[in-house]
Amino acid sequence: MTLHHRHAIVLAAGTGSRLGLGPKALLPWNGEVLATRAARAAALAGCSVSIAIGPGAVEVRRWLRRRSSSAVAVHVHDAALGMSASLRAAVRQLRSAGPRPDVVIVLLVDQPGVDEAVIRRLLDAHTTGRATRAAWNGVPGNPVVFDTDDLIEAADAALGDSAARVWLALHPHLVDAVECGDLSSGADVDEPSDLAAWPELG
Repeated sequence: MTLHHRHAIVLAAGTGSRLGLGPKALLPWNGEVLATRAARAAALAGCSVSIAIGPGAVEVRRWLRRRSSSAVAVHVHDAALGMSASLRAAVRQLRSAGPRPDVVIVLLVDQPGVDEAVIRRLLDAHTTGRATRAAWNGVPGNPVVFDTDDLIEAADAALGDSAARVWLALHPHLVDAVECGDLSSGADVDEPSDLAAWPELG
């Protein structure tokens, strides 16, 4: 299908408490930080970008100005409530920003393997009226592409750290899995042991 406007939301407002290195949005990555790495990958894939930020917001904004100046930073004042708060804040901004995009891909800042190629594959595979979810070696995961109206509904239903998982669980018949394991890794960075898989971090 032809998509006139693709948007990406990057959820990057976590404290990184389990990792113990401060906000994951500010983890160093090849001369930048994870927040700008994700935002730039989405922009290269043809998306407008908003990024939900919380702790370390001043420093994240500074990095965005230097490396991804077109990304819109959305400050999540209640980020301690979990990813659901980040998703709601980003969706509120999207609803008030003017013409809505056709589709939105929701990205997690702590998935360094999600690059331009992964984002493009998911967007190109998306069918109107459905959700398109990355699968990593057969295991469904993130990112996920939504029609904008469905994402608004998902944000309203989100609880705690679930983000859009509540909506996905309620609508399994509408979710298409798209294998991305041949392109990269969908592993995230949650625990100190996860750092070993990503020598670029730090």
